Amino acid sequence: MSLSLVQKQNFYYELGQRLHSGIGFASAVKQLSEDTGGSLKRFAKGLSEAAARGDSVADAFARQRSMVGDLEISIVSGSERSGRLEQGCRYLSAYFATLAESRSIILKGSAYPLFLLHFAILVAPITKLMGPGGFPAYRKAVGWDLLLVYVAAFVLFVCIRLLVRAAAGSVFLDRLLRFLPLFGKVRRAFSLGRFCGTYEMQLQSGVNVMDGLTHAGKASQSALVMDAVQRMLPRIRAGEQVGPLLGKSGAFTKKMIRSFKLGEETGKLDEELKLLTENFQKEAMARVATLSAWIPKILYLGIAGYVGYTIITFYVGMLSNATKMMDQ
Repeated sequence: MSLSLVQKQNFYYELGQRLHSGIGFASAVKQLSEDTGGSLKRFAKGLSEAAARGDSVADAFARQRSMVGDLEISIVSGSERSGRLEQGCRYLSAYFATLAESRSIILKGSAYPLFLLHFAILVAPITKLMGPGGFPAYRKAVGWDLLLVYVAAFVLFVCIRLLVRAAAGSVFLDRLLRFLPLFGKVRRAFSLGRFCGTYEMQLQSGVNVMDGLTHAGKASQSALVMDAVQRMLPRIRAGEQVGPLLGKSGAFTKKMIRSFKLGEETGKLDEELKLLTENFQKEAMARVATLSAWIPKILYLGIAGYVGYTIITFYVGMLSNATKMMDQ
């Protein structure tokens, strides 16, 4: 049981609006549980029940781990401690809106190639209509082709999901994904944006640097970033600054390293982190736009080749049948 990106976007927006109006967290999530339905209702109800038992906001969200991730728990925990839960909700709403928009762009761009694929599947076995099997044979061939395509798409989707999740705990897989054309840079931009946004919220809430980095590393959902954080902690504990250490890990961009150093030198790291978060989100959306432009083209080329093969096969079959009839 999970929530969609749009559901999370709307939930955090409405929760933030209620908190902004002066409504307490317990009352706000109770109202949400009464105004919604389905999995979102169960989620809000679980938060409401936890709040009624006296749990903190962070603990209430932690009890809903099947529906929320480390990013949400870290942001909620940090913003609660700083008394800025409303701001944390606004950040999460904007973040999930960005993810939902990026997914929508890719799906819209893939609509026409997918239509061509289905058209090709319907056309490919059309010669069977003229054979002894007639329409039943044609229908069976189309059914098997559609089933094969859907099963392949489902297996590919599951494999990608498992690979991305595994990369959150495997440095090797995380580094491997970063080398993938287009997708690797999109994923890096999102992960570094999550890192900067979470770290900024943690610092604003008064969390110490080491705990803040740990929460931010988890929220990044990148094994490379988390490994870099773990390697930095002993040296930070010894008194070194974060900025110079970032450059020794290879997990962060040069612009991010310079911004960290500048923020630490000027005492305005929170401002630099806000700018970095915004810039990474913009970069992610720009790269998503590029990805959404290339995915349909790649699909289109593949499907066009399949359609061309189908047409040639169709006419070869027609010619063969005509030749057989003339020989009789």
